[in-house]
Amino acid sequence: MQRMLAATALALVAQSAFAVETDLSFDAHLAGSVRHLDSDFEAVGDEYDTVNNASKAGLALSVKHDALHWFARVDAGEKNEKAGIESLRQLYAGVDTPLGQLLIGRKANDYRLSGERLDPFYDTSVTGFNGREAREGASFGLSNLTNGFTTNTVAYTTPSILGGLRLNAAGYFGREDAPNDETDYAAGADYVITGPDDQYLASAGVQYIKIENPASFAAGNVDRNSLLTVSGSPGKSESVRVHGSFRTPRYSVGVSFENVDVAAEPEPRHYLLVSGSYSLNASTQLAATYGKLDFEAGSPALSGDGYSLGVIHKIGMGFSGYLAARQVMLDVPGDSTTIALGLAYDFEADLGSILNF
Repeated sequence: MQRMLAATALALVAQSAFAVETDLSFDAHLAGSVRHLDSDFEAVGDEYDTVNNASKAGLALSVKHDALHWFARVDAGEKNEKAGIESLRQLYAGVDTPLGQLLIGRKANDYRLSGERLDPFYDTSVTGFNGREAREGASFGLSNLTNGFTTNTVAYTTPSILGGLRLNAAGYFGREDAPNDETDYAAGADYVITGPDDQYLASAGVQYIKIENPASFAAGNVDRNSLLTVSGSPGKSESVRVHGSFRTPRYSVGVSFENVDVAAEPEPRHYLLVSGSYSLNASTQLAATYGKLDFEAGSPALSGDGYSLGVIHKIGMGFSGYLAARQVMLDVPGDSTTIALGLAYDFEADLGSILNF
């Protein structure tokens, strides 16, 4: 895989000599929050703290020549031991053509992204797919497959057909030096409907992922989890997500349902997330989610309901903030409540002019 990435990078450099457009950019997302956690399921129990919410920085290279668009990207951030995420988050390269997109490397896959797009609190302090505290990733109601990144990826996405349909397929190749040396597979379809001026209006889709490797995600063990081809894997399994959304300039709604069928468990896990937002004005948005997890056979302590409510405000000059609260009530006695005040700064710089691109 590393040799494939190196070859693609060389092709990008060679192509740039004849490129119509060449661009190199740097971007950063810096985010943190002050959080109060009151949980019956955490060792700390009740505490105030400050946390990093998935801060990261990246470089992106883009080369366009005739009908071809070559691209490459690398992202890095703080290692998250509890979520099992390495400091190197994404490293991929690929090409867009009239026949579709081909991509190789380490990346957030289509299964994850289809859930992430519906979660207004993704990468905040009111998330936590299992009802426990988290400082990044998915809200309660989305599976752990909605977190992390997929390594050794070879993925293909079709161009838009039939007025908005895109198909995708991918293989995630295991490594000989890892406990997981099988190949995992994924496929999916999304249909996007646009309104006036090509503005996004509605979407519907399904994503499928089959994991052949038996090793599963272990919370707090980032070294072991770095060997997983599919981050957040529950072990040998087949998972399906059905999702849909509708958006207007004023409000949006979305829904995700997942059936995660783990070979070692007698019954599938069921995850449900319903999300909504309402814009008070161009800068301020109210957001809410409801999540439900039915996981009775494998681990009853994880079954339950979760609610999140918050206000998200664009301050300007790249800054945004949020005030949000979440409560998860599991079927076993006890619950978890989080209130967080967060601030984020997004920065992007064009390096092409500096390098005379």
